Amino acid sequence: MNPNSLLIGLAILLGILWFSTVAVAWLQISFPPALLGMLILFLLLYFKIIPLSLVESISEVLISKMGLLFLPAGVSIMLYLDILSSQMLPFVATVVIGNFVILIITAKFTDLLISQKGGKE
Repeated sequence: MNPNSLLIGLAILLGILWFSTVAVAWLQISFPPALLGMLILFLLLYFKIIPLSLVESISEVLISKMGLLFLPAGVSIMLYLDILSSQMLPFVATVVIGNFVILIITAKFTDLLISQKGGKE
């Protein structure tokens, strides 16, 4: 992991993000540019247009600093804590109900797959 590989990887990631931001603005679609950038990066890596070694080192650095990258979101939560606390019941209800719905759907889907395969093996 040398400085050149970090700079090249960062340039590639930022270039893909810039391209996805321009593409979303030009196409006038409501799609998160960061998500489009991840899809583009996946396709570029999958089809070996860019080698993994070019973005691997910067990706490891960014993943190791991920907690720091989420700090602004945590600060925003603290700034709007009064609004969030006034709406706590809907938030908690949504999380609890959502978890149960996901659990039930996953269980039913797993049961369907097992029954189609002919039972447990």
